[in-house]
Amino acid sequence: MKILIFYTYNLGPLSSFFHELSVKLSERGHEVTNFFLKHRKEHFHKKGIHIYGEKRRHILSNYYATYKIIKQIKPDVIVSNFSYVNPALLFGYLSRSQRNICWFHTVYGHSRPNWLKVMNKRMYLKLADAVIANSKILKGELNSIYKFDLDKIYAIPFWTNIGECADEEVTLSIEECKESIYIGCPGRLVKDKNHSLVIDALAELKKTSTKPIKLFIAGNGPYEKDLKRFAEDKGLVDEVVFLGLLTLPEMRTFYKRMNVVVLPSLNEAFGLVFIEAISLGTPVIVSSQFGSLAFLDASEFNPEQFTFDPKSKESLIKKLEPYIDHTNLQPNYFKKMYDKTFDKEKIFEAIASVIINDTESIKN
Repeated sequence: MKILIFYTYNLGPLSSFFHELSVKLSERGHEVTNFFLKHRKEHFHKKGIHIYGEKRRHILSNYYATYKIIKQIKPDVIVSNFSYVNPALLFGYLSRSQRNICWFHTVYGHSRPNWLKVMNKRMYLKLADAVIANSKILKGELNSIYKFDLDKIYAIPFWTNIGECADEEVTLSIEECKESIYIGCPGRLVKDKNHSLVIDALAELKKTSTKPIKLFIAGNGPYEKDLKRFAEDKGLVDEVVFLGLLTLPEMRTFYKRMNVVVLPSLNEAFGLVFIEAISLGTPVIVSSQFGSLAFLDASEFNPEQFTFDPKSKESLIKKLEPYIDHTNLQPNYFKKMYDKTFDKEKIFEAIASVIINDTESIKN
C-alpha cells in the first residue's frame, strides 16, 4: 500500500512522531512518502522513507505543490495535518485515492474561528473518509461544530520518544542548587498558553516561602516581551528565567532538572509537553483543559491530584505548595501514568487500523 503523509519536517517533537510513525508503517511493508512545504526544495531518504520538501510560497503555489506530489506518488492512502489538510483532502478526493484521512489538532477555543472559517472547514472535511483527533474533546467538537460523522472520528493519543533520544551534552542556564525549587513552564509564548498565571502564582508564593523558587520558561513567541514586562512588574526579574526555544535533547535536560513542570494552557487539544514530561518521570501540574487527560484511567490516576483551574491563581498555588513542602507526588507516579496510558505499540496499532480501514477493534 502506498501511503503519503503530509506534515512539516523539522527537529520538533511532532515531526519526530510522524517520522517514527512513517518508519513503523514502512516496516509493515507499506511504501511511505512524507511531504512538506518549507524554505527550500529537497528530496532525501531516511530510514526507508521518501521525504520530499517543496518551497513554501503563496496559497495557489502551495495547492499546486500538493496536487503535484499526489499526482506523482499516486497514493492509496493520504494522511494530512494542519495547513496541508484542505489541499490534501481536495486533491486526494479528485485523484480518487482509496482513503483520505486528516489529522485534526486544534481545539475550537484556541483560535475561535469565525463562522466563515467553520463553514469552509466543514466543506473540506466532507471529502475525508476518516478523521483522527488527538483527544476526545476534539472528537466531540468535530461532530458538534464541524458536523463530521461521529462514526468516522477516531480519538487516538500521541506517544513521545523523548526518553529514547541519545544522551547529549547540553548547556542550559540552570544552575544546580538543591536548596532551590525549580518550576518549569514550556510552550510557545502566546497568550492562550497562560504563562502569566504561573508568574503571578510565583509572586504570591515568594511572599510566604523562605525557600528560593525559580521559574524557567522554555519556548519563544510573540508574547515574550509582555511576559518579561509582567515578571519585571512583579519584581521577579531574577526569579523568572527565559530559556528561549530548546532542542529535543535540551528539552530532555530541562524536564529532568525541574522539581515540577506547570502547564497552564487555557485550551489544549492534546498537550505533547504533558506526555513528554511524565514519560521522563517529571512531576507535572497541568491545566484541567488538556485533552490528553481524558485518556487516563481516573480510578488509578486521580486528576484532582495534579490538575488545576487555569483561570484561578489560587487553584495553581494550592497544587504548587506540596512541592515547596516536599509532600508532592513522586516521579515514579508520573512515569507509571505514562507507561500505562500512552503505550507506543497500542497507539500505533490504532493508527494503523484507521489507515488500512480495519477499525472494528478501535474503541473511543
